[in-house]
Amino acid sequence: MSPIDPKLMESVKRSCEPGYEPELVKETPWSYIFKTGPKHEHVLSKFVADKDFKVSVSEIRAQWPAMNTNERYDFAASFSGSNERSNTEILEFLLQEGDDDVWPICAMTFLELPDRDRVVKFLIERVEKNTEKEPPLNYIQALGLAKDRRATAAILPYYEKCRAEMEAEKTTGVPENVVFGPIPYHAYFSICGALLKIEGSSEYEHAIRKYLDHPHEQVRYWAEHALEIEGPTTLKRKAEYAKKFAK
Repeated sequence: MSPIDPKLMESVKRSCEPGYEPELVKETPWSYIFKTGPKHEHVLSKFVADKDFKVSVSEIRAQWPAMNTNERYDFAASFSGSNERSNTEILEFLLQEGDDDVWPICAMTFLELPDRDRVVKFLIERVEKNTEKEPPLNYIQALGLAKDRRATAAILPYYEKCRAEMEAEKTTGVPENVVFGPIPYHAYFSICGALLKIEGSSEYEHAIRKYLDHPHEQVRYWAEHALEIEGPTTLKRKAEYAKKFAK
């Protein structure tokens, strides 16, 4: 294991639950995995941890056939979260040779490829061909960043479905678990946020703003994040984070 920049280790420590110190539990060819709590881990990309860590597209092309799904995902995630993502040869390889296990983690990174029109069409196609029960949020968020109005028609069915599911709160109340509960808060705000970027419509802004006074803090936080504002909940969490780090 190469020495890790102390500043990066501080970022790993900040992700730890109270009473925990980061413990390296696994090293892969592309990342370090630290245990940061009883059920939590922090993955640190080697591309980030070691400024001299490099890989060529020819190396990846040679290794790819022998890599399993988890190994391919690990590479894509480590690469996409680093400054190396500007390597368009590797991005092009991932676009051509990846699949729906790999592409979502690279969705936003693909926007750095020079042919934006091709990438937008690819992302729209992935949204339209989604067969999973959950909305393809990574593709939708990437399309939001692209701000291409051709994506609206592909995203709208997910917006309508989530909006209808959000209405359940009026009869069933706020679920105890807003993260994994039956009401798709996070998906709804992600989709609204993407449509707001694309269309700039007050409809989507209002759809988010109505939750800024929600009784659950996490829901308020998601709403502020979708609007890209530092509201009271975001500021509160930042203050708590700074206090924790100061210790």
